[in-house]
Amino acid sequence: MASFFSIHHIFFTALGYSVSYIEFVGTLTGLLCVWLAARDHIFTWPVGLINVSCFFILFWQLQLYADMFLQIYFFATGVYGWLFWYRKQPENEPIYALGNRQRWLLGGAAILLSGAMGFIISRLHTWWPGVFEHPAAYPYTDSLVAVLSVFANILLAKRIWENWLLWVLVDVVATIIYFQKGVKFLGIEYFILLIIATLGLIKWVKAYQQQSVSAKL
Repeated sequence: MASFFSIHHIFFTALGYSVSYIEFVGTLTGLLCVWLAARDHIFTWPVGLINVSCFFILFWQLQLYADMFLQIYFFATGVYGWLFWYRKQPENEPIYALGNRQRWLLGGAAILLSGAMGFIISRLHTWWPGVFEHPAAYPYTDSLVAVLSVFANILLAKRIWENWLLWVLVDVVATIIYFQKGVKFLGIEYFILLIIATLGLIKWVKAYQQQSVSAKL
């Protein structure tokens, strides 16, 4: 059973690239999760729990430790988001927006936290060599993806439209990282996620603008 979770347990090969079972399941559930989120569907959360469980194992094997730790957070917020949306009934809940001051604070916090996290991640292999056998790959860039993903997930759970703007940034950077790391199937997934996130951004912004107009009438 343990071999199923190995990146060396190949499911299929396409165009010379071998896709493992864990990468395939994680990628498929990730796409489905974002597609459901863009459509305000509550099933985005349980599907997301499967997705982050697969990615935790995958990122550990790829030495993308910031992304690995991020999945623990995603699992916790996935449970929270599921309960929050279940109680609130998202189709009846309005879409919110950040104020200008909140946006500046969020941007500053993202830079500071990414730098601090990158410093820690870059040294994990020297502090705990028994667990982290290899140095982290792209520690600071990977940390930026992790921090922005945390913020985006919080905003998504709170139904704040700027979450999609952060997801677009995350998907752009992550697509580049995963192609450079050689996990092309995952890189393709994040490129598709970029398209879905862009569509989600457009949909939520329009909905927010319509709410604002209706509120003034």
